[in-house]
Amino acid sequence: MRNPVPLPAPELEIASMLVLSTAHMNLKTARDWMPECPWSCFEKGDYGWFMYACDDPGITEAAGIPLEIRSAIHVAKRLGCAWIMWDCDGPLIDELPEYDWEAPARAVA
Repeated sequence: MRNPVPLPAPELEIASMLVLSTAHMNLKTARDWMPECPWSCFEKGDYGWFMYACDDPGITEAAGIPLEIRSAIHVAKRLGCAWIMWDCDGPLIDELPEYDWEAPARAVA
């Protein structure tokens, strides 16, 4: 088999992705809000999502956007990331809240 002739590499654009544990998102957000995310957000198998770190504050700071989502986007943007991968086995970071998905839900008065 012949070796292929190497072609000149085109200018490539590579986007960075912040990997976060889904524990940085509360269960209600995961269950009710993520399927309706108003910007690019895609299920990642059975246990997570790929979310565009939207840079339009008119969207991300709008009423109804969960605080933990806004906070994660702020971290991603500060680190120069274009995407967030929410993963059940992803890392926890100190500056974001952590939610226990196994805790019984509290009734809202």
